[in-house]
Amino acid sequence: MKIGIMTFWWSNDNYGQILQCYALQKYLRDAGHDVYLIRYDPRLDYIKTPLWKKMLKGINLYKFKNYLLWQKRNRYNEKNKTDRHFDLFREKYLVFSDKVYYSFQELVDNPPVADAYIAGSDQIWNFSYASLYNVRNLIQAYFLNFGNNQIRRIAYAASFGTPSIKEEYIEEINRLLLKFEYVSVREKSGVSICKKCGITSAEWMPDPTMLLLPDDYRRIYKNATKLKQEKKYCLLYLLGNTCQFSISNLYIWAAERDLEVVYISGNSQYDNYKKIYATVSDWLYLIDNAEYVVSNSFHATVFALLFQKNFCVIPLVKEMHGMNERLVSLFDIFEISPRFMTNNYCDLFDTPINWDFVSKKFEKIHSENNLLKVLNNRKDEN
Repeated sequence: MKIGIMTFWWSNDNYGQILQCYALQKYLRDAGHDVYLIRYDPRLDYIKTPLWKKMLKGINLYKFKNYLLWQKRNRYNEKNKTDRHFDLFREKYLVFSDKVYYSFQELVDNPPVADAYIAGSDQIWNFSYASLYNVRNLIQAYFLNFGNNQIRRIAYAASFGTPSIKEEYIEEINRLLLKFEYVSVREKSGVSICKKCGITSAEWMPDPTMLLLPDDYRRIYKNATKLKQEKKYCLLYLLGNTCQFSISNLYIWAAERDLEVVYISGNSQYDNYKKIYATVSDWLYLIDNAEYVVSNSFHATVFALLFQKNFCVIPLVKEMHGMNERLVSLFDIFEISPRFMTNNYCDLFDTPINWDFVSKKFEKIHSENNLLKVLNNRKDEN
């Protein structure tokens, strides 16, 4: 079956984004499907806010401060300083549509050829940052409102990114989801959101990165990494999301245990600490060989579980607090107590994890996932 996937794919410093693309493609190709990623780039597809509204927003000092901070991060953005070779990874491991779609209208006018479209994974359904007016085109695109009615529409582990959505989205999403043959979401709260949107059959499914087994990822970094560490280390991976965390305290904690800190940043994380600008294969290697993993990243946590690394998670705060829901759901899947860091000394590292159970859970996810069952059923039989 020819399958086109709609998800995020363009980052040059978000390892989880690229690896969830890779994992879903590999999982489906290994099952015999002809799979490619639809290169929809939404970054210019927003409906612009009128100038007078922008001027009113400028009066809000809090928002103005955040705007200046964003400008600073953008100006000194470290992803522009060092090439992490994400493009080389994409060229080697991902299959793309020939065309890049820069707008929803282009998807309508020249729809990708496929027997089925899959929406997901990642936070493709997270529109909490904007009004319906601004992101209507993106909603239409990521809810697959293009192509003819004979094309099967499936959502796999799509994420709303927050535990609830604005009321203004409900009617719009309901109308679009009615076209889907099967809907699954990445967070348990996503099932409730779908019900609120009138879809009672949505299922809770794991992120695509969990569909593969550890050795699938080890084959990527085998003989490829250039960052082998001589000394034992704690891996710190921080995304530029709002959290309360003292990097200096982690360095103190590590030094007391004769550990180095290997620090990787992403998504516009900016500070003055020394970092490693890892390739995708390096990132996998560094997680797999760390003594400890500390991160505010969902996908770093997934890979810490995959590679059975002692880890703790830095929770997000303020306007990003709702994004912790994806980690709560992850802990629920593996039936482990939430490992959110409550102080800067990583006391959670003393809490044991039942790794035998985690390993068996991954194997079950890999072998019993509903996605292949759905694809193997004919549409007219459902």
